Amino acid sequence: MTRPAALAGILAAALLAAGCAVEEQGVLPAFGPQTSATEVPALIPRMQAHLERTPRDARGWVILARMHFSIDRFADSALAYERALAVSRKVAQDPQVWCELADALAMAQGGSLRGRPREMIDKALNLKGSHPRALEMAGSAAVEAQDYRRALQYWEPLLAQLAPQTREHAELARAIERLRLRAGTLS
Repeated sequence: MTRPAALAGILAAALLAAGCAVEEQGVLPAFGPQTSATEVPALIPRMQAHLERTPRDARGWVILARMHFSIDRFADSALAYERALAVSRKVAQDPQVWCELADALAMAQGGSLRGRPREMIDKALNLKGSHPRALEMAGSAAVEAQDYRRALQYWEPLLAQLAPQTREHAELARAIERLRLRAGTLS
């Protein structure tokens, strides 16, 4: 599974979830998978104004983070995720949000999962060791570190969660086979 392909699917799901109940009587800007990248910059000031009035709105911070991420403002995205995590215990218990923060941090540092992104992935795994995105990202981080055996420890359980006969299952199965070959040559 390639990071861009996995990210695209995950981001689409995240945007759909965010867009389902975003607009509350016109207070929050409507933002979802149908929102084009050209519309997002105009929505951000409205969301920021909302968050100035209600700074403890963790859901609003997550939506703002996703808005920033969708237009490649990764450092701003990471800051908004961190704010959401700081203001809500419920959000801080959501492994998906930790993964999204890890992704924003990684993209802000050129795509590498080393350092703080990896720490955020570990937090997600500590919350839920079987979380699919956390497993995918942890495996990717291990591959980046050339620790192929460790990558297998994350991706093999992830493969078991994927529906057989899907493109995602086939891609991950091929990646696992390549890792097994690489891990075997490291003895």
